[in-house]
Amino acid sequence: MASADSSQDPTAHATPPPWRLGSLRSNLIALTVVAVVPVLGLATYLTVAQSRAQREAVERGLDDTTSALVTSVDRELSNSISTLKALAASRRLDAGDLPGFHEAARRVLESQAESGWLAVQLATPDGTPLLHTLIAPGATIPPDPHPPSIRATATAARPTISNLFTSPVTGQPAVGVRVPVIRGGVVRYVLTANVSARAMAVALASQHDVADRIVVLYDRGNTIIYRTVHPELLIGTPVTPTLAEESARRESGVIDDVNREGTPVRTVFQHSRLAGWGVAVGVPRRVLYAEQRHSLWTILAAGVGVVAISALLVLVIERRVRRPIVALTAAVQSVGRGEPPGSVVSGPREVSEAFSALERASALLSKRHAAEAAARADAEASNRAKDQFLAVLSHELRTPLNAVYGWARMLKVGQLDAAGSARALEAIERNANAQVQLIDDLLDVSRMISGKMRLEVRAVDPAAVVEEALDAVRPAAAAKDIRLHTVLDPHAKPIMGDPARLQQVVWNLLMNAVKFTSTSGRIQVGLQRVESHVEIVVSDTGQGIPAVVLPYIFDRFRQADSSSARTNTGLGLGLAIVKHLVELHGGTVVARSEGKGRGATFIVSLPLALADVTEPMRLALADVTESTRRVRGTVSPLDAIGDGARLDGLRVLVVDDKPDALDLSSAILSAAGAVVKTCLSASEGLGVLRQWRPDVLVSDIEMPGEDGYAFIRKVRALDPEHGGTTPAVALSAYGRTQDRMLSLTAGYSTHVPKPVDPGEFTTIVASVAGRSPQPDAPPDGPVM
Repeated sequence: MASADSSQDPTAHATPPPWRLGSLRSNLIALTVVAVVPVLGLATYLTVAQSRAQREAVERGLDDTTSALVTSVDRELSNSISTLKALAASRRLDAGDLPGFHEAARRVLESQAESGWLAVQLATPDGTPLLHTLIAPGATIPPDPHPPSIRATATAARPTISNLFTSPVTGQPAVGVRVPVIRGGVVRYVLTANVSARAMAVALASQHDVADRIVVLYDRGNTIIYRTVHPELLIGTPVTPTLAEESARRESGVIDDVNREGTPVRTVFQHSRLAGWGVAVGVPRRVLYAEQRHSLWTILAAGVGVVAISALLVLVIERRVRRPIVALTAAVQSVGRGEPPGSVVSGPREVSEAFSALERASALLSKRHAAEAAARADAEASNRAKDQFLAVLSHELRTPLNAVYGWARMLKVGQLDAAGSARALEAIERNANAQVQLIDDLLDVSRMISGKMRLEVRAVDPAAVVEEALDAVRPAAAAKDIRLHTVLDPHAKPIMGDPARLQQVVWNLLMNAVKFTSTSGRIQVGLQRVESHVEIVVSDTGQGIPAVVLPYIFDRFRQADSSSARTNTGLGLGLAIVKHLVELHGGTVVARSEGKGRGATFIVSLPLALADVTEPMRLALADVTESTRRVRGTVSPLDAIGDGARLDGLRVLVVDDKPDALDLSSAILSAAGAVVKTCLSASEGLGVLRQWRPDVLVSDIEMPGEDGYAFIRKVRALDPEHGGTTPAVALSAYGRTQDRMLSLTAGYSTHVPKPVDPGEFTTIVASVAGRSPQPDAPPDGPVM
């Protein structure tokens, strides 16, 4: 009969065969699994989260344990240093009575036997042995196994701790605790206590918080001094390569490693400030993850049991609902053929509701098709807007780049006279500023989208914000003969906000008004207090905003005219940035226009602050404003170099892997009077720094082989007499807040993002060099 139906109704072939749909029983089992699996997944997640929290707590405990062990080791060494200092004060040394001092040292050695002292030695500052408590006076004394540390102690005139060595007298592994014997401000001798490496066992056994842990004490050369497991086999051997590598990179941390027994471990390490040694505490990963594995296996077993019981219940329920489901299936097939669904057999309420739903299915399907068509149209419009924006972006970036490239080529081949060269430089500078503005706007939008835009909030005088923004746009308005009218309420109270970002808001609105106002037009700026808010109003007599565009005027990448015949340039980001910045300040911004050719009005409303404006706020705003003017292009970098500092006679080393960047930095610094040397790599720069000893170091961050962070760490590791304290400037194309923090943490004195104008550059170099910035005299040669 089914065969006959199929031959009579062609639509029956569209129904999937039963083996593809699966039986009711299999679907009920699947439904049960779908219901059970999320619960088991949640239980698993909670178990893993709890286990992770427990593991993190154990790691915090390990960190605390490591700190306590480092303190214990330092305390043991400090006790030895104190005892040696008391012995160094012996008057027998003043009298040159070495036999008498030998006896005194022997008595001290006996008193320190429990502290692991093996011998006491006395040597000259150059390492010549004079006395050894285990060798009779007058007998030949073998040389100290680690004379460099004796000379280091004498040079530094302070106590030091040597690395591990094997005592030539006792044959035992030991470390040397050394103190200088100073008389009359001069180091006369170096007094050493050879302390057994096994004496460190007492200090390393002071904490017992985690089972199966292994504690390793290792020296600056990554040699094991003592280990709580198998010390007799591993004392004097190197630590694992992973621990050695990480110890060289940082003072403390947590790593995954494989110990000397081949067991995967989680290791916490920390360096001692007194000796420079490291203490590492490792716990087998099986111990950390044991509870988590046990919980997961328990959940898995419970899940299997629940699924099995659910399957049995499905078999019972399936028999009760099978008949009405079969009838419902027949009814659906009837509706698919355009026939009535037929009579309904008795069954669960849901089956009856499904029959009712069939009657509404056709209407719902038609509505869904309409909604899908609308969604498809929106998606296509979004794709067109994206493609349109990318085309505009390409045009806006390539247009100034074309001018820069073309004029630069003409300058290179020498086709221009003096006037033409000046015109070329002005064009290059103007178009470079335009590209900087485009990039700044794109970065601001990126920060908006990612939620990473931050404000430096303080009390701000809104009148000062408006006035400074007006000063910045006056040249652009004057170029188009546009009149600026201001009505500023002098009694407007302060607001809380970021002065630079608020000025950016007003500047964007004013520049937008200048752009869309024709020659001889008028722009009016108003500031007034309205109840608990301050309103900034910018009105113009320009093109106006069409009614169809007005609702989308603050959308990102939206422009009223984005065709190739448009009369105004830009990416359409300025007003979107304005809206975001105003909302970050807790305010609102609205746009009004009576239509095309009727001008536009933008109203910014910002909440009032509770504090009064002070003069320091105005000064801070003025500083921010000057910086903003430079970024916005209203102050020429070619003019700004005249406001920089003189660097006459200052020795500056510049490191950058880009020859063009080196040439530019060298030209700027040389024009300010500095003596400049350049290097193309960090390794070359390190060698020049040691030999030439510059007054200031300027380095790029991203360099092949060894970046600027590693370079400055090597510089800071040098002694002061070899240039380790040289002031350093990170001049990098990385300009995020976290990049600045990385540079300062690595050891740079300041971080300056590219591009930087010559005047600011020379002022910064003078500042880090400790020179009071003085105005730069006009340079004799061309300004870079």
